[in-house]
Amino acid sequence: MRDHLGVIDSLSAGYRFVGKRLELLLAPILLDLLFWMGPRLSIAPLMQRAATFYTEASTVEGMPADMAQMSSQMATLLSEAGKNSNLLAVLANSSLLHVPSLLAAIGPMNERTVIEVQSPLAAFLLFVGFGLLGVLVGVVYMNMLARTLPIGDAPKPTSFGAFVGAVLRHWLIVLFYVALVVVALVIGSIPVTLATVLLSLISPVVGSLIFMLLSGTILVLFFYLYFVTAAIVVDNLPAHRAIVQSFVLVRNNFWATLGFVLLYNVITLGFAFIMASLAAMTPWGTLAAILLYAYIGSGLTMALLVFYRTRILKQEEHLASAPR
Repeated sequence: MRDHLGVIDSLSAGYRFVGKRLELLLAPILLDLLFWMGPRLSIAPLMQRAATFYTEASTVEGMPADMAQMSSQMATLLSEAGKNSNLLAVLANSSLLHVPSLLAAIGPMNERTVIEVQSPLAAFLLFVGFGLLGVLVGVVYMNMLARTLPIGDAPKPTSFGAFVGAVLRHWLIVLFYVALVVVALVIGSIPVTLATVLLSLISPVVGSLIFMLLSGTILVLFFYLYFVTAAIVVDNLPAHRAIVQSFVLVRNNFWATLGFVLLYNVITLGFAFIMASLAAMTPWGTLAAILLYAYIGSGLTMALLVFYRTRILKQEEHLASAPR
């Protein structure tokens, strides 16, 4: 394999690796079968309460027209989100660990058994519990992919015990990284949120502008953190070194990384839309869509690991050849 692969070459290599090891599709397929055939844990009652609050807020006397409209729109969004909610979908960690799941992306396909969660505490505990389990599933999935790659600094487990040990270590590191990000966002957002609220009382337009700037800053931050989990799993790095490595890689390969991320998401969303149409036809269509989407998504995740590691190899080669 060359030290440096472009975006299309990385995609091609990713699908070649996955095509040789179809057992790598097991995790996303099992998750989608659970979402399809299992019960749905709905938080529709909780979301409806929140929607009612925003609906009532939009009718308060003296409420500015812009804020009343925003409150009404928020009520509609919350109500619709509640109707399609499923706490089990948290098991498919697609944003952090890139586990593909068709039914987590497009929503429930049946109403076999719907269990409505009425208590906010119960919903929170279920969300946290499934979230922890979802990170574990994602770490197992990414370790299975990384083990098939001939590149990477992390040792390739040759026994089940070694694989379990690597998974548990990476799981704890990823959880620590998530905790760091959450704490940083909470600490950083408190003063900005207070400023936004105060400015919104004076001018809703200025408040909306500050909110958009904050959202854009967070989006850029996560873009630079895009390869943290890949660095943890493929190179066995601790959280702080993985963060630094991701920042340096994106900074040195900004346009290539942007092209890869955009193409990754275009393919993911495009095929989710196509597979949703297939899944809606018949049960056999749903099964076929689940299998196809698992292959498409796993190829993309493998391509991400290939793109990340070959860019790191190129950086290391450049540093080694630089004059001292």
